[in-house]
Amino acid sequence: MPGLIGSQGVRPGALNMNRIFRALRYRTEQAQYVTYHRPPIYGKDNYGVETGLVSGSELLMPDLPAIIRPTLTADYQIQEGGGNIIGAARVYTPNLATIKNLPNFDQTNNTAFNEIEGWDRLIAKDRTIYSVPTSGTTGWIKNGSGVISSDGESVKLTVSGDSTFIWTGNVNTLEADRLRFKIKGSGSIQLNAFRSYNGGDKDSTKYLDYDNANFVPIDGTWLTVDVPFTTGSLSDGTSIYQTGSRYAVTTTTGSGFDVEANTQGFQVTFSADASDTIQLKEVEYYKSLSWHVHSLKDMTDGYIIFNCVRTTGRRDSLRRAYG
Repeated sequence: MPGLIGSQGVRPGALNMNRIFRALRYRTEQAQYVTYHRPPIYGKDNYGVETGLVSGSELLMPDLPAIIRPTLTADYQIQEGGGNIIGAARVYTPNLATIKNLPNFDQTNNTAFNEIEGWDRLIAKDRTIYSVPTSGTTGWIKNGSGVISSDGESVKLTVSGDSTFIWTGNVNTLEADRLRFKIKGSGSIQLNAFRSYNGGDKDSTKYLDYDNANFVPIDGTWLTVDVPFTTGSLSDGTSIYQTGSRYAVTTTTGSGFDVEANTQGFQVTFSADASDTIQLKEVEYYKSLSWHVHSLKDMTDGYIIFNCVRTTGRRDSLRRAYG
């Protein structure tokens, strides 16, 4: 929608945030669904020293609509000089009331979220490194007698003695730092774990395993899972949120896992009854941009504007050189 958002921000007049977001999403990548992240909050003792015990759980909630207008995406001179802040952007989100109507942000379901605070993180997609094909059944296998089908957008397994649903291939995902997919189940499907095989096939131990607290996805509703792909400490784990409830995810690697090697498999492990279905779509390894909230520029009945900064991420050239 040209003219509504100028170099100085939103122009005077009424602004329908949802309409602007929908229009820009099909014309530019400035409009994205981002993942909202707040790290866990650790308790402190009587002297103000962190105890190492988590007092507030991590918030990691996908599908927050945002319009991102970078003023500086990356300054490599600052990065070379050792600076942590290497970019800046204005990020537009819906107003707080609209945000709190989103399933994961609804305070009826999630009392840990009140509002977007300073230094909370908005994780946007820089580019897709590899999108696992779900428009057909090629490359997809299962470990039982179930039937695999596709509607051209998602791939579906109708269960008959199955407990894993696996894509197999051999692709370069070296630049990826996050893994995202959407899952939908019917019946009593329970998501138990998922993993990525790098450097070996599905029968190897060369995997990164995400072992989540078991839960049943809401019947017939797509759930977005967006997690780090070998970034940060493996011992930190990560999270899946469904309608405001957090399911902790433990991350471990099998022997020989090599993040620099090609991805040769993506696997979902589940429990189910016969004839239950599990569907997957938009499975992608992607490189992210991390925008941290630096200040609040404007808050109205229609939208919120945050001034955000980008902090430096890993440099792939150095990772290759140093191992």
